Amino acid sequence: MRRKVKLRYLLIFILPSLVLYSLFVIYPIIGSLFISFYKWPGVGPMTFIGFDNFRSLFVGYFSSQLWNAFYHNIMFFFFTSILELGLGFFIALVIASNIKGGNYFKTIVYIPNMIPMVLVGFLWGLFLNPQIGFINEFLKIIGLGSLVQPWLGSMSLAFPTVIAVNIWRNLGFYVLVLLAAIINVPNELLEAAYIDGASAWNVVWKIIFPLSFATFRTLLLLLFIWSFNVFDIVYALEGAQGGPAGATDVLGTLFYRTAFGGLGSGATGMGLGAAVTVFIFAIIFPVSVIYVYSVEKRSSS
Repeated sequence: MRRKVKLRYLLIFILPSLVLYSLFVIYPIIGSLFISFYKWPGVGPMTFIGFDNFRSLFVGYFSSQLWNAFYHNIMFFFFTSILELGLGFFIALVIASNIKGGNYFKTIVYIPNMIPMVLVGFLWGLFLNPQIGFINEFLKIIGLGSLVQPWLGSMSLAFPTVIAVNIWRNLGFYVLVLLAAIINVPNELLEAAYIDGASAWNVVWKIIFPLSFATFRTLLLLLFIWSFNVFDIVYALEGAQGGPAGATDVLGTLFYRTAFGGLGSGATGMGLGAAVTVFIFAIIFPVSVIYVYSVEKRSSS
């Protein structure tokens, strides 16, 4: 009897979150999969076309846009993981070494992370303006006028610029997480290593990094998921077109442009847009399962 009562209260507490999760997560996923098999402009009747949307997406007329956006997501993950985790770890090491003003520096590094991404994109769009932007004016003032560039208008510089802005905004988060991992390394191990004559490099590489590796792995998995969900910073800086000429297009902007229409749309339709989301989900879901498994394994060990 007591067990039934406990089960009843458990269901009462779980039900609200289960309803919200089903409404905002499970239903959209199933709905996207369902719509991807139809040709549908968003209003009016839906026409069942089977796998035609996926055929157009992967090998048809739409494939060039898909693989271009997919390549940019891969590059986004590659460079942000190296730079955000690498720089984050280095800065965290510096702060953990108890340098003078470390707490102030930690605050300064984290401040950009508190700014909404859309506002970050708006501000950096002004800073990078080729005519009145702060960046080009600053380069002229310090005598580096030869480096002045149309940062967001160049085919070769636009995507690295978007990545750099993203790193500027998110770096503080990784610094704090990695700093927590470094601080949790037992001081006894570090002291013993220094007593045995280990250099600072060996202490970092053979003690601090291995003991922080679980945190690195978790952050890397999260970065992969976030990299394939990236949309706001590209949209804020370059718009839904992922300009110039698709040089910054990612799967998120491709979906938005395809499902809701816009300049530069090679095709539009909710069905084709839903097929893009199914493709994104197929990439992210296995990595999400690995992430949940790794977290559960860490908590149980």
